[in-house]
Amino acid sequence: MEFRKVNITLPVQLFEKSKHLVEKGLYSNFSDLVRSSLRKELKEDRQLLDEDEEWQRLVKEIRADLQKTELAKMSKEQIIKRLRKTRDKIWEEKYA
Repeated sequence: MEFRKVNITLPVQLFEKSKHLVEKGLYSNFSDLVRSSLRKELKEDRQLLDEDEEWQRLVKEIRADLQKTELAKMSKEQIIKRLRKTRDKIWEEKYA
């Protein structure tokens, strides 16, 4: 397996909580934690893409419900971005 070295910038709280997981032995090191987290995220995203028909149905349903708002004019990519922002906000409120 080929590897690439990358630099990332994290909020201090996220880094500290991640470091704690490594210190408790859940991950062998920080890189292991990041790789594992990325695998989980990619698997989740892949499932969404694999279920594109279901996703399209949900998008149409959301657009029908919000037809009279600006949200109805949003693209699939904009909706995904907004959903991710909401997910991150919920995570921040719950774990930060």
